[in-house]
Amino acid sequence: MICVLLCWLSPAAGQSRDLAGAWQGSWLRAGDTLPVTMVVRRDTTPGRYLASFSSDRLRVSGVPFEQVSVEGCCDVMLVLRGDRSAYEFKGRIHGDSLTGVFREGTDEGRFAFRRAVLQPSPYDERDITFRSGDVTLAGTLLLPNVGGRVPAVVFLHGSGPEGRWASRYLATQFAAHGFASLVFDKRGVGSSTGDWRTATPDDLVGDAVAAVSRLLAEPRIDSTRIGIHGHSQGGTLAPKVAVRSSHVDFVIASAAAGLPTDSVELYSLLSFVLPNAPTAEDSASAMQYATEVVAVAYRGQPRVLLDSLAVLLKERPWFFPLPAPDNAYWAFSRAFALYDPLEWWAQVRVPVLLVYGADDQRVPAAESAARIAAVLRETGNTQLTTRIFPGADHTLRLRPGPSGWPVTAPDYISSLVSWLAQRR
Repeated sequence: MICVLLCWLSPAAGQSRDLAGAWQGSWLRAGDTLPVTMVVRRDTTPGRYLASFSSDRLRVSGVPFEQVSVEGCCDVMLVLRGDRSAYEFKGRIHGDSLTGVFREGTDEGRFAFRRAVLQPSPYDERDITFRSGDVTLAGTLLLPNVGGRVPAVVFLHGSGPEGRWASRYLATQFAAHGFASLVFDKRGVGSSTGDWRTATPDDLVGDAVAAVSRLLAEPRIDSTRIGIHGHSQGGTLAPKVAVRSSHVDFVIASAAAGLPTDSVELYSLLSFVLPNAPTAEDSASAMQYATEVVAVAYRGQPRVLLDSLAVLLKERPWFFPLPAPDNAYWAFSRAFALYDPLEWWAQVRVPVLLVYGADDQRVPAAESAARIAAVLRETGNTQLTTRIFPGADHTLRLRPGPSGWPVTAPDYISSLVSWLAQRR
């Protein structure tokens, strides 16, 4: 199989034994083949390199390797570090091929690359900054290589410390289909100032509104066709952004909550713990514990009962430890509890695309979609499209196989692009 992969593309003359350039090939693990493109360039320091990889299947684009090194003529090592794990690649250059072994913890696989000549990008990129109150936000603007003014999409953040890389893949897909895309680092992440851990929902909405306003200064952006895309927390806050900014022309809300936020949190916690509760007694205690977590976090109940349950139940198979008392989870949950997504959906008057995975374990998909649709219908907005993808999870991916590599729900990307085409 590796020999076949190495024959995909013709070699680029004169580059043997030089790691710099474009490489196309695959990672192979547990009988699964993952197509990958890698781009390596020389660093400003002699003898050092910078590298990044892209994968349609993983929905990532231009993700940087943490470490790249070359020993002697041909021995290569790359380290890729993610949120939860690290990959270490060790291989050797053979003319215009690069092959070797990678490890993720105790799992092992092989990789095989062949030199490639990449097609010119259909979009240009440049970094930009903009202000939101006393915070400076930094991002990347992707502009299609077409004549005239173009529509645009601003990407909102999910929960946690999310940087611009989280939405970069979708941004590249939209830009390749004629939509400018703005992705930016959440406050306190990457090159943005501030602190996401102390931000309120209003702060995050204000950041998104500022991003939309920033696009108005771009001469190639059609100010009458600027939309927003938000996933999870971003999708839940999207209607408020659309109401607060008069320049939002359409909304894509992915995995957006349509229930009170405390109900959504309880749903999420129970989805996490109940599969690990093998007995009726375990299920009952797990439900009590999760319910008390939400009561403290979202409703401000005293911690006495919750802390005692944490001690009493810590040996149960489903148990998860509580965040520390000073963890941002408690303050943000209390602030988020005051946010009612349906209140804001009732004020949205622009076209809306709702996207869900049917097996979402973080947000009750069918019920959320139904509630949002009912509110839009009652308030006279008939410009709604809803897509719920069978078998897909919170990230719109199907359950991974033995390799651990996920598969995107069929038609997910094409559905987004097709709906966007109607906004041009």
